Amino acid sequence: MVLLLATLSTHADPRPWSFVYDLYPEGKGNVEFEQWATWEHHTNNVSGFNKVDFREEIEIGITENFDLSFYAPSWSYESSHDRKGTRFESAGVEAILYLSKPTDWVGVGLYAEVNVGESGKSYEIEIKALFQKDIGKWSFAYNLVFETEVDRENGDSNVEGVFGHCLGVSYKLDKNWRLGGELRAEFFYQDWSRYTGSEVYAGPAISYTGNGISGTKANWWITVSPMIQLTNQNDSPDLMLRVLMGIEF
Repeated sequence: MVLLLATLSTHADPRPWSFVYDLYPEGKGNVEFEQWATWEHHTNNVSGFNKVDFREEIEIGITENFDLSFYAPSWSYESSHDRKGTRFESAGVEAILYLSKPTDWVGVGLYAEVNVGESGKSYEIEIKALFQKDIGKWSFAYNLVFETEVDRENGDSNVEGVFGHCLGVSYKLDKNWRLGGELRAEFFYQDWSRYTGSEVYAGPAISYTGNGISGTKANWWITVSPMIQLTNQNDSPDLMLRVLMGIEF
């Protein structure tokens, strides 16, 4: 695997945002490793709540307009009154089909993701329509999200539907730095029939693209997005901080 990664060509595919998906394909034959870390802090119901989710992703450019990603078993560390320690979360696969480019009239893409939890007792299916427009140094993006989460316990299934919107704007300061912001709004439905609440988060997005790793053909980038809850959901984090780091081979 290491030899395969070392021989693949370099391709720049930095992420301008952490929560909003862009329409920059990986490129045929290119491979990227992404490390995710998302910190959630404090809820009104559980003072002092802290949780960090970790996810590792391998993204492969199957064709010039189709990427396939594999998520290694993700895990989290939580420190709260209810739990302290680590636990397995899920593993999954993701696919993105790029129908047009952000430099066209409008970039359009289709996204699908499936994650399975421990022992198959829970799973998530997420579908997104991706839109992006690049104008000069500016990038504007919108994601329309449909997600279904199923938890099975003692023979019963609990189904939650999520209908969401993600907005992102980014400005390229120079060849390395991007500065922008993003907003995520989610609406929750029990069994996709009964509305149960909503969450809205917003914050800045800062992205840096490195100049390559010495002695290799690999490039790297990092994106940081702190998000503050704008709604008043007591059982949701007041602050989320996501850090993404990618190495492209």
